[in-house]
Amino acid sequence: MSTKSTYILKFLNVMSWIAFIGLCVKAGALLASYGVSMFINEVGAKNLALGLDLSGIKAYDQIDYSIMVFCLTVITILEALVFYSVIQIFLKINFVSPFHETIGKLIQKMSGFSLLVGIFSNITVSYSEKFTAMGIQLPNLMEHIGLGDAFLFFAGILYFISQLFAKGIELQKESELTI
Repeated sequence: MSTKSTYILKFLNVMSWIAFIGLCVKAGALLASYGVSMFINEVGAKNLALGLDLSGIKAYDQIDYSIMVFCLTVITILEALVFYSVIQIFLKINFVSPFHETIGKLIQKMSGFSLLVGIFSNITVSYSEKFTAMGIQLPNLMEHIGLGDAFLFFAGILYFISQLFAKGIELQKESELTI
């Protein structure tokens, strides 16, 4: 492998770690802020995490508020799991014979996590439309929900790649048997 490719892969590995850690911190901040806003200080809903203001929903109904925070937390955790799978691929890949079953399974996991992110994002967007129709302001919410359709498309691409990996594993095994 060329030096340029090695540097790019190291850079991508570092970026994956940064994204994973950032998403874990975001999920933790959401949960901690939710706990504070529910049990200690209701004003905490005005800045739940990273500028997210769900105080309008909390004033309307605490159950809806809890559901929205749950959905946002699940989306964030699933996004973190996508990047954790990328990290696992970087740790386990062998560039001499890259078609290995563990890599194929990790790509399938990434596809599944991406599918779940897309589904939860679209459900959360639909759920939030209920509140915007009632006139409740939800600033910065879409930044925290993410792009569900993009993750659905990403899941499809990853599933296709995992199928290519499965075929590559099969061909690699046949090649090893004939040599």
